[in-house]
Amino acid sequence: MIEKLAARLLSGTEKDEEKALRNAYGVLSGAVGIAVNALLFILKLIIGSSTNSIAVIADAFNNLGDIGSSVVTIIGFKLASKPPDREHPFGHGRAEYITSLIISLLVVMVGFELLRDSIGRIAEPSPVVFRWPAFIALILSIGAKLWLGKFTGKLAEKIDSRALDASAMDSYGDVVSTSTAALALLFSRFSSFPADGYVGLLVSLFIMYAGYNLVKEAVDLLIGTRPDTEMVEEIKNKVLSYEGIIGVHDMMVHNYGPGRCVVSLHAEIPETMPVGEAHELIDKVERDLSEEMGIFVTIHMDPLNVDDEEVVKTRREIEAIVKKFPEVLSLHDLRVVGSGERKNVIFDVVVSNDVREPEEEAIKNRITAEIKKAFPGYNPVITVDRHFI
Repeated sequence: MIEKLAARLLSGTEKDEEKALRNAYGVLSGAVGIAVNALLFILKLIIGSSTNSIAVIADAFNNLGDIGSSVVTIIGFKLASKPPDREHPFGHGRAEYITSLIISLLVVMVGFELLRDSIGRIAEPSPVVFRWPAFIALILSIGAKLWLGKFTGKLAEKIDSRALDASAMDSYGDVVSTSTAALALLFSRFSSFPADGYVGLLVSLFIMYAGYNLVKEAVDLLIGTRPDTEMVEEIKNKVLSYEGIIGVHDMMVHNYGPGRCVVSLHAEIPETMPVGEAHELIDKVERDLSEEMGIFVTIHMDPLNVDDEEVVKTRREIEAIVKKFPEVLSLHDLRVVGSGERKNVIFDVVVSNDVREPEEEAIKNRITAEIKKAFPGYNPVITVDRHFI
């Protein structure tokens, strides 16, 4: 059913079917959200006014805010689907993350408004009138929001969308807030205690907390976060599956929006491999990864000496030394330069992101001391790299 509805929104002119379908899902989610929330807003406003319930009225305006969120969703997906241009060579995919941030901020604002109204109701309580039709209407509203949350969640899962995830969470937040409003209304039938304001207070805190988490996730995506571990491992395994590539390091993954990842990495090859052959190999890996995973890939090749016994033995023993330092994650690009009794052993170490820059020099000095103890004739030249994945 979802696929059929989304297919109706496709214009048939888009070159990239995957991006076009993603846009259709976003528009579909926004359109359904507008329809459901408009109906719930009218229904809850009538109920709240007839029962004098601040919790129900606040919940109604929460649905009004959700209409705005749905409009933002449609606009965001339309912007994100725009093709690359001169100013934005990697496209406009991050517009979806901006959409997620705006929706998340709206969730926080709704929670704050409910908090303010609830405190006012606690300070100056007024009676809530219980009516069965109003209570039943709220129960139906809960069912509608639960359905909308599941519907939006399925769409989010299909296209891995943070913006639709935020919309789904917003719907589930409404389920909680409407449930508590219904319980407060039911409670008013048996007691004159102003539970309405206290329930609204609790709901507002819940909504603001959920909104804060959504804002944090959206901001993290815009700033840039560590890439998905499974994707990183998949890239590594694919690169290492090619005959002639013996190691991978210095990988970086830049996220320009869903389906717009730029990956760079260093691939180690035997230094005896002819340059032309190595170039053809790297080109093939770049093309294959780009086609199979839908990412932009750039690979730098690092020649590695795997035949010289001195270099191989030195690498093995220095790797054993480096393993004594828990803050060092890996070692790469090791080479021995020079001749005679005095030689430079040059290599890079990757340190944990927990290591601060002022500590890097101390780590280098400690590793240098250990190496000189094991290899008196070697002068270590160490470069500290950061772990970006």
